[in-house]
Amino acid sequence: MKKRSLGLTVLGFSSVMVGLYSQIAAIALILIGSVFTVAGSVHAGAALVLGALYLGLTGAAYLVGYGFWTARHWAWAGGMIVFGALIVSSLALLLLTANLLASIGPLAGSAVAIWYLQRPATKAQLLGTETAPAGETETSADALDAPQPAN
Repeated sequence: MKKRSLGLTVLGFSSVMVGLYSQIAAIALILIGSVFTVAGSVHAGAALVLGALYLGLTGAAYLVGYGFWTARHWAWAGGMIVFGALIVSSLALLLLTANLLASIGPLAGSAVAIWYLQRPATKAQLLGTETAPAGETETSADALDAPQPAN
């Protein structure tokens, strides 16, 4: 098993939080769309579609959180998809509810997570490539060339 950095631990925790947020949003939107709006209205349909999107995002976020926790190579692409989908669904929720304050947190958090996933050290750790700059991670060749401490 690969060694997990603090950044991947935070991404794993964030993905689980996205899953919880999406689960609550899915339940609320499906209830709103099916119980609390006029059947067949545009708002009911939009709430149901958005609730289904959040429901799908729930499972994906939990799975990607596991991938970050165990440093799986597929977690990088999954994280890009989950956090990108959260941006799209938060913007759609903003259009549906016109509540800017409820959308700022998920939008900002997703943008930071995507930025962190694009860092060369993060890509190198998840994808197993040695493309990280020398100052960000220590490669095995650097570890062999480094002077050993005397005991």
